[in-house]
Amino acid sequence: MSQSGSFGVNYKKVWDGSTIPLPAKVKDLGSSTEGEFVFVQANGAIGQYDFVHIDTDGQAAKCTTTLAAQTSQVGVAQVAFADNEYGWVWIGGAQGGGLAKGIKGNILTGYVAKNTLYTTATAGAADDTATTKLIGVVGLAATTGTQAVELASTAIITT
Repeated sequence: MSQSGSFGVNYKKVWDGSTIPLPAKVKDLGSSTEGEFVFVQANGAIGQYDFVHIDTDGQAAKCTTTLAAQTSQVGVAQVAFADNEYGWVWIGGAQGGGLAKGIKGNILTGYVAKNTLYTTATAGAADDTATTKLIGVVGLAATTGTQAVELASTAIITT
């Protein structure tokens, strides 16, 4: 497992896999004071703070309710990825995230703070309108528009 530091989890950086050597293998797990992370390859462009579906091969794509039905692993990108770039995605963990930790996720307008989060038809965004439940994670602030909200987790995020 990778740890944070100069040779560990750097969730604010992406790698192209050719000009910059990869710091980990796809599907490697890492941890930091902000929670648990998994090293993935982007399957399509991913925006900063997008919720992502992670398949069994370690490919991450913007999460939707349809994609979430295909696997139980969900994470949140803390940096934008171009298609085929590599990087660390936050997957929660016991007491991961939290106030002032800087771990955020894109949540649709009208979310009520600390409500249950669910997948949506909007790629990369979550909400509190019941569809497929995101277990182990909540947003810490209400939304008045679609925005990035600090997240807290009690476990690894699953559906």
